[in-house]
Amino acid sequence: MRTFINIVILCFFCLSWGFSQKDSTVLPYTSYRFHPIVFTDIGFSTAPANIKYPFNDQISKIQFRHNNKMMLGIGFSYRWIAFRVGAALIGNSRPVSKFGKANYIDIGTQFSIKRVYAEIDIRNYTGYVLRNAFLWDSTYSLSQPNDKNQDINVYNISAKMWYLHNRHFRMDPFTGNRGVYNKQVMTWYLAGRLDAYGINNKSRSLIPGALYDSTSTKTASTALSAIEFGVIPGFGYVNRIKRIQFGIMVAAGPRIQAKSYKLDGNDTGKAGIVARYDFKAIIGYNVPRFFAMMHLEIDNKSIHFSNFKYNQTFFYFKVQTGYRFKEKLPKKLRTTQH
Repeated sequence: MRTFINIVILCFFCLSWGFSQKDSTVLPYTSYRFHPIVFTDIGFSTAPANIKYPFNDQISKIQFRHNNKMMLGIGFSYRWIAFRVGAALIGNSRPVSKFGKANYIDIGTQFSIKRVYAEIDIRNYTGYVLRNAFLWDSTYSLSQPNDKNQDINVYNISAKMWYLHNRHFRMDPFTGNRGVYNKQVMTWYLAGRLDAYGINNKSRSLIPGALYDSTSTKTASTALSAIEFGVIPGFGYVNRIKRIQFGIMVAAGPRIQAKSYKLDGNDTGKAGIVARYDFKAIIGYNVPRFFAMMHLEIDNKSIHFSNFKYNQTFFYFKVQTGYRFKEKLPKKLRTTQH
């Protein structure tokens, strides 16, 4: 699988290198930086996780899930100013009786300087259920299948930076808010990032007592954590056909990881190399005055100790709509044009 990914990335490099050499004085995108823009978005983020281990003949995986809430945001941008305020809507996407209630923080910021684009994200989810607990605990049933635990916490803090080789591949027009593409553009890029993430349980071990393995102390651990960093190659593509804009950014490669598990208040750690991928996709309707864009991001994480494997995935989806007002040039630019 890793060989296949490397071959695909190499092919992307060859394609994007050829296209990126054909620079033109005519920009392939229209910037709306000097247009006041108001926008709103609705969406959700989720962080499912699981632990794989041969607990017994019937159970080899425990799944952790949290209850989702739709998020509503409103924002404004003009020139270098951009802000957004968001809040969770009332209600849960799943029955509280089976999935409990979750509290989460999901904030971030981003900025770009020429060919460099950067993001800082903080994600913290508290309140999970262990799905299908009736498989190992007779106090649960098909009508009440999940073990609800408000003390389970999943988190991820990340600092990410992309170097975009093609100077015409810009994030503002790629996302479709402060700009729009007028034709196809491709690029290869380098994605560097530093992450700190993991899962912990304040009240007891992550694994139910009925599934402890006396030969493996990791099954009684109360927390799993990792810090990893690295620079991996990626490929970006964006196009606009008539009024529909779409694009993807995908990167794959190795990163350096320092990982640990906590047992009886003591941490046991190791270091190694892990394979990672990142994925962004956008598609939507985009014209000079109005836009409606769908955004999807997938970010995978894992912490493996031999056959004890923790896997964590962050999904983020939103639909953003906005209106661009008439251009308002700064006084200096108006004077220059006249």
